[in-house]
Amino acid sequence: MSAPQLLAVVEVEKAERVYCAQPGCNHTVYKAIHVVRDGGQLMALGSTCFAKRYGSLTALGRAQHWGGKGKLLTSEERALLQGNTEALLARFAEEEARIRAAAEQKVERLREHLAPPSASLVQLRSHGIPGAAPRQSMPWSWMKPLTSVAAFKMTDGSGWVRVQHKDGRQFIVPWPTFDGWEEAWPPVVGHPNLDVGGYEAGNVIEAVAYLRARASREKVTGLWNDVMSVLGPKPEM
Repeated sequence: MSAPQLLAVVEVEKAERVYCAQPGCNHTVYKAIHVVRDGGQLMALGSTCFAKRYGSLTALGRAQHWGGKGKLLTSEERALLQGNTEALLARFAEEEARIRAAAEQKVERLREHLAPPSASLVQLRSHGIPGAAPRQSMPWSWMKPLTSVAAFKMTDGSGWVRVQHKDGRQFIVPWPTFDGWEEAWPPVVGHPNLDVGGYEAGNVIEAVAYLRARASREKVTGLWNDVMSVLGPKPEM
């Protein structure tokens, strides 16, 4: 069984308090709501119950999303917290990936403005530099730019990436591809799309949850270097 993870620390408006999920606790909370994955279960705990359950407020380290800064949820996000926490966490990951991607682009534009690349550097980039994966060199031409991806390293050793199509559809694509990939997963992950070379996910939240339960490593990111750190070098297309 995996160790407990602190996924986020959030808050809601005082008038929209939520119940603490600690067994036996009947209190409502609105500040410092700790969202935890423990034994495969997602729980929203008040800070007092969190500290009692794990020993201290810092026992599980820094929150995975938003750095534990107490993100104020909208009414819609509050509803997800109570009714579909997995979808709320997926939304957090998407938002963070967009912010990182925008920051990366801003830095890259500034770098290019201050120091235009030399002819030799341009030539190196055109042939690819080992270990580098700039966002503009997306491995799939059909992928929607400036969207996050999720990399999954499965316990059987295979690699898969959740990636968004330009038309908005979500796909689960093998990394690298292999013979028989279209028979690897049940319908909950999606149905094989041979033109794209991956599973078209009907319900991406359910597909991601299914993969997550069978993965040894996972990374939601907007950077291809992060994907390669989990799955290895970019496959030849």
